[in-house]
Amino acid sequence: MNNSNKKIPDVANVLVVDDNVILLRTVKEMLDSNYNVSIATSGEQAFKSISRKRPDVILLDYEMPEMNGEDVIKQLREDEATANIPVLFLTSSANREVVKKLIMLNPDGYMLKPPNKQSMIEHIEEVLHKEE
Repeated sequence: MNNSNKKIPDVANVLVVDDNVILLRTVKEMLDSNYNVSIATSGEQAFKSISRKRPDVILLDYEMPEMNGEDVIKQLREDEATANIPVLFLTSSANREVVKKLIMLNPDGYMLKPPNKQSMIEHIEEVLHKEE
């Protein structure tokens, strides 16, 4: 029996942050049967959502207007209460420079859009169970 201090929730809370409403709905539908999924269309909405219900994992769009993914992850990491929430970036850019910049932010992973359901679930499960 695993007596780890880190308890994996029965059903993880996943927050999906993207300014593309169609993508948000699609990802929510893909993940709803496995997780409690919340959505936010901006970085500002994401922080409001986090203050109401702390997510176990955040799927974060890298390229958003106003507060982009880089701004969001930096703000998350600066706050002790949110610093350890795993972040998986979603990006539509396969551009080497964008990916390099994204990786420099030390996310827990990244996925190219449009995301594949099985791949998303595997990435989420991997970060949820990383510290078991």
